[in-house]
Amino acid sequence: MDPADDLLNPIHCVSHNLQKTARVVAGVYAGELRSCGLSRGQFPILQQLEASAGGVAMSALAQRLYMDRTTLTRNLSPLERAGLVVREADPGDARVRRVMITEAGRSRLVEGRKAWRRAQTMTLERIGADSWRRLEDDLRRVRKALS
Repeated sequence: MDPADDLLNPIHCVSHNLQKTARVVAGVYAGELRSCGLSRGQFPILQQLEASAGGVAMSALAQRLYMDRTTLTRNLSPLERAGLVVREADPGDARVRRVMITEAGRSRLVEGRKAWRRAQTMTLERIGADSWRRLEDDLRRVRKALS
């Protein structure tokens, strides 16, 4: 058997191949989001917070974003310093920290969406909408199977 046909050959490593692809795709989005002062990690945080009236507990936000709390905290800190989000103790349980988007965060998110649309449009033009839909379905199945 040709080693290239053997899926147990390290050249077919699922993790490494997904990481390589993610780095290339991430570069496209990072380049566009940089124009509005957001990172790839910060944009989805603002998206989630805008959709969460009254804010969301940090643990729930981390879970929704498939992030660990340390990574979430690292991404929240510059957003908080920039006045785009606030973290407060939950009124019902002081041990729980809630995160909320500010008006400045909402304004930045409007800019971020424009940048994201440019990146999304460029990516879809290059790979094709139908190819993306198939890949998106496959990725969803992979996440479900491995979760």
